[in-house]
Amino acid sequence: SNSNENFVGDILSENLIGMNYFQSGGYGTVSGIQLRGQPKRYSTVYINGIKLSDPSTPSNDYYFSNLMNNSLDSVEILKGSQTTLYGSGAIAGTINLYSKKGEEEGHHQNGFISEGSFGTRNVNVSFDGKNNKLDYFLGITNLNSNGISARIDDDEDDRYRNDNLVGNLGYQINDQIRSETYINYTDTFLEYDAVALASSDDNSSDDQQTLFSTKLIFDNDNLLNTISFNKTYFLRETVTGYNSNSPTKKMYEGQRDALNLLGEYNFNLDSKIVYGLEYEIDQ
Repeated sequence: SNSNENFVGDILSENLIGMNYFQSGGYGTVSGIQLRGQPKRYSTVYINGIKLSDPSTPSNDYYFSNLMNNSLDSVEILKGSQTTLYGSGAIAGTINLYSKKGEEEGHHQNGFISEGSFGTRNVNVSFDGKNNKLDYFLGITNLNSNGISARIDDDEDDRYRNDNLVGNLGYQINDQIRSETYINYTDTFLEYDAVALASSDDNSSDDQQTLFSTKLIFDNDNLLNTISFNKTYFLRETVTGYNSNSPTKKMYEGQRDALNLLGEYNFNLDSKIVYGLEYEIDQ
């Protein structure tokens, strides 16, 4: 909350020991996180229990290029043996992101606008509240930047846009059962420079990401079980202009459906057992 950065990767880069954060340029360009010196594919990333690796890429990695911080409540970084629960893909570590929820009674609104150099403007509006058994959060963000050109032979600005919608709805069915539904939709557009000076500077990536999760939480004193269904969808359209008269367009699509059970049983204050099951389909 004290950071002036718009993106989660930049915030972690400033505050996390044992982490390497890399980025190939300005807003929206390829960026990733490496924990404990391992390649990024060995660090798993989750938001509200949804795995964030990109099923539209060959390596199934997750890039932090478009992940903004406006709707996040907290970040948890696990390293070493703490990541055993998350499987062999979490050898280096696991990053858990948790979105905001309605926690105070009544209905509340919040909004801000920030501006910076190169025509950068960030607009954020949110609504949240809690009433009896129901709580909710809705956040809308729009970030626009004219950007700059990294090429020495043209003065064309490479712009970036990020539209993000986040919704969280919780309902306390009774003293022991709670339901939660989460949705996150992000639509981004990035223009970037060609590598060769002889090429036309007509390159862009238009990405759409949809995350959905619904879960039932059973909390019975010593026993806690969470059953969830998670869906991830990525759609990316790229335009590469080696010749301005005939740009090359390509489409990449990936989706993941996952059914999860995560539970724990506390024998006493000192001992507990944690268990889980996961069924996942990637396309």
